[in-house]
Amino acid sequence: MANKLHELLAVEQDRKHKANHAIGDTKKLFEKKAPHFDGMTKRYVALEENSEQIPDECKEIVTTVKSSLTDAMEIIVKGIDAHISKEETNASGTAKAELIVGDTNLGIFSATSLLALESHLNKLKDLYAQVPVLESTKKWHMDEQEGVYKTAEEVKFRSVKRPKVIVKYEATKEHPAQTDLLYLDFQVGKYETVYTSGRVPLTQKNQMIQRINALLEAVKVARSKANNVDVNNIKIGQKIFDFIHHDIV
Repeated sequence: MANKLHELLAVEQDRKHKANHAIGDTKKLFEKKAPHFDGMTKRYVALEENSEQIPDECKEIVTTVKSSLTDAMEIIVKGIDAHISKEETNASGTAKAELIVGDTNLGIFSATSLLALESHLNKLKDLYAQVPVLESTKKWHMDEQEGVYKTAEEVKFRSVKRPKVIVKYEATKEHPAQTDLLYLDFQVGKYETVYTSGRVPLTQKNQMIQRINALLEAVKVARSKANNVDVNNIKIGQKIFDFIHHDIV
């Protein structure tokens, strides 16, 4: 971070621009490329000797919610820090208030910084609203080693229809046997499928959004306190026009 205001001003807009792009790109990833967070392995096991062999299927996860947010966060943090640093530098000596969320004290900020922070939090809220969540119809568990969610092995049998002669009545001296030709399903193999996902549980998504809402509420409370000061009434407007219009109007 820059040590002088002129150094900070030189990079602030660029960092804010990159932060906005990171939020937009990550939102687009969540909205438009949700399949990137899904994977699976599907293995075929034959149940009969010399039966047809079907190749395994595999779809790798492209990315995870955690890694996507981590990548974006590094850029967004620089944008927020640059913006708030500028506001705090410009607001040196003005009225300020503590930003407290529950038991967490995030520091003391000016009203202008808190207003800027509220804007950043609203953008983050829009981003986290698009976080893809795990499919609720499947039972997931976290694979700590791989850092992704997985399902238990799902088994589905593969069947083929084959002709089979069914004897309805056995042959007698007087009558030949009566038979029917039926096509019956025979299980010849099974598919063993494990689904993987880089999404997050709905409960985790809701928790993150609730925390952003708590931050927003705390920012509004702090901003109200920071603005609760006596106005320093400055009479400069008339003096400006007196200077401009001197000896003319």
